[in-house]
Amino acid sequence: MRASSAAVRLKEIVSGKVCPLCLVVTSPDRVRRERALVYLLNHFIGKGSRPSTFSFGEQGRLTISSFLNDVGEPSLFEPVRFAVFRSLEKAKIIDLEPLSAFIARQIKGVHLILIGDGLPNSPNFKKEIAKFGIHCAFEELKGAELSRWTEKELRQSGVEDAPDQVVELVLSLATEDPDDITHLIEKFSLYLNGDPPTTVALSALEPGRSIASDFTLADSLLGSKRIQTEVLLHQLLNQGSVPMMLMGLLTKTFVTIFRIRTLLDRGFSQQDIRNDLALTPWLFTKYLPLAKRLSMAQIEHCTEVLLKTDFRLKDRSLGPAALLSSLAYNATPSNGRLR
Repeated sequence: MRASSAAVRLKEIVSGKVCPLCLVVTSPDRVRRERALVYLLNHFIGKGSRPSTFSFGEQGRLTISSFLNDVGEPSLFEPVRFAVFRSLEKAKIIDLEPLSAFIARQIKGVHLILIGDGLPNSPNFKKEIAKFGIHCAFEELKGAELSRWTEKELRQSGVEDAPDQVVELVLSLATEDPDDITHLIEKFSLYLNGDPPTTVALSALEPGRSIASDFTLADSLLGSKRIQTEVLLHQLLNQGSVPMMLMGLLTKTFVTIFRIRTLLDRGFSQQDIRNDLALTPWLFTKYLPLAKRLSMAQIEHCTEVLLKTDFRLKDRSLGPAALLSSLAYNATPSNGRLR
């Protein structure tokens, strides 16, 4: 079920004014599943409600069996009850057996809402859900879909008419993670306080991390003067850039450049390439000059060096500063294998 399809299905459930006895909501990000839960609870039991909650992996001494016994106990004062189960993906087989049996009983007036990253790896449990429940699965946001979602988040936070540059910078700073995107936009909205959204303001909010610096560094890696790359890397690290994030952004940049160059060599038009890779016009204009200027050998060489450096960084065989200095040496055409 696509992200939009899952949202539509939830709206249909709410408009029907009857909550299923077993409803499962899964999403790879926390923000959408939490919003879905609040949306459902607000409509079915009112705002500020606090239903019984069980969190898999964090329940302490409370067992799933004792929790289900309490939920299933008849009550004259509470004929309709809601129970929420969090972190569904962490549920163990020993937890799923009593839960599956409870779901199969279909107790009138007892509504279960299960949320998590995804379904646990249990064929039997999945069969029970398919038979007795409704599963609304939000899929991972990618490409143009993620950009549209970010634009919507900006508008909902009061940031109107954000240009493409701001949207792309938000995506870059948050490494395309919906949870981080939402958190960053909330801070950005408070920081602006009604002022127009600009990349300058966003960069000031997150110093040392900007998409302009990423492109500058990517361009510098291909230059003949290693010292410029060394200085830029040193500045970025001192300003607070996270080495892992820096490597991820650089690798993504060169992989995208590789894909653009491949499509250019195959005769694709610029419009077709932009549409195929789901790039916004502003971001595409940043990638395109590099893709046109570089040979495929240069792109392949830098991508290989980046991937090796990324592996060594994760392996922690050397410190980040030494590894990034090694990257500058190996990527520079005059020092690396490429001639």
